[in-house]
Amino acid sequence: MSPIFVHKAQAQSIVERIGRMFNTSRPEGNASGRSRAGATRSQCSQIEDNNLMALVPNNDGGSTTQDYPQFWFYLPFGGTSESPPATFRLLDENKRSVLSKPLQLSLPEKKGIASISIPSTEKPLSIGKRYQWYFKITCVNDQGQNTNISVNGWIERVAASAELVQKIKQTANQQQYIPYAENNIWYDTVSKLAQNRTANQQEWNNLLSLFQLKEFANSPVYELKIQKQ
Repeated sequence: MSPIFVHKAQAQSIVERIGRMFNTSRPEGNASGRSRAGATRSQCSQIEDNNLMALVPNNDGGSTTQDYPQFWFYLPFGGTSESPPATFRLLDENKRSVLSKPLQLSLPEKKGIASISIPSTEKPLSIGKRYQWYFKITCVNDQGQNTNISVNGWIERVAASAELVQKIKQTANQQQYIPYAENNIWYDTVSKLAQNRTANQQEWNNLLSLFQLKEFANSPVYELKIQKQ
């Protein structure tokens, strides 16, 4: 069967759907996360108007069909060879660590959009389970003092329906973000769109605009590398 290609009107409706996912209100009883780290007077001089942000909906949640999903962030400053590593933790609903130990990650040299992938050596996420993640980075100010900035949020692994699996198989790789968006699966939508952002430049621009990050639409994206411990 030939790959499915998208008409302009359908692409526009997908952009609107992503916007609705982003603006979904938090269900009653959900734990609260923060998609944007709070500003403090002790932040480093490189941090200007934008602080550390997670590219997640307003409710700080979202779903994935992947056993090892990607997480996406905006990093407000770059690192050096002497920078402390960033830290990523993943907990289950009982606050137990899912990872064998927190991931220690090297920062790229420049600020921008970056992803974190859970290594396949860890336990996969379980279908029907919710997890809370925490991401922290440290900057050093002009006086040599450290400032920690952190964000946290939720992710739920869901089963991919037979219909979704079939539609993904029928869809050209560069447009596979669309079936995920149509099924309100946030993390996979963002990952597929980021991976194929050159072919979907306007859609990538629109996504970053939700976070006031459109200036990075043509910038490289980084995958944070895990440091050996």
